[in-house]
Amino acid sequence: MTKEPRVVRRDTNVQEIVATMNKYDISSIIIVEEKRPVGIVTHKDIISKLVQARIPPDAVTAREVMTSPVITINEESSLEEAARLMSKKRIKKLIVTRNNNELVGIITSSDLVREAPKMTELLNQLLKR
Repeated sequence: MTKEPRVVRRDTNVQEIVATMNKYDISSIIIVEEKRPVGIVTHKDIISKLVQARIPPDAVTAREVMTSPVITINEESSLEEAARLMSKKRIKKLIVTRNNNELVGIITSSDLVREAPKMTELLNQLLKR
């Protein structure tokens, strides 16, 4: 999980969002109201909603391209629960919250891939006992 992911407000223009995503080499950014996640903008959103339609990114705000409502999971949930939810909802990014309200982090499909060998090793150790 990435703690303290990059966030912007609903009124941030997409050009700023793209600049932030490029600067931090990330493929999504979370839209918040105070500390509450209200949407997410991904590379796919930008390509499908702006690039294909040839809309200038400085003419559109996060509110207009974000995916909302966001799918979240509680910070106390296991990685397995997160993986199941991501699979069920067919998403690659899952927002982690505290009390279903306050943003804590984000789990991506890349996080799951990184953790898979560790999980397999733990299972192998358990089976050897």
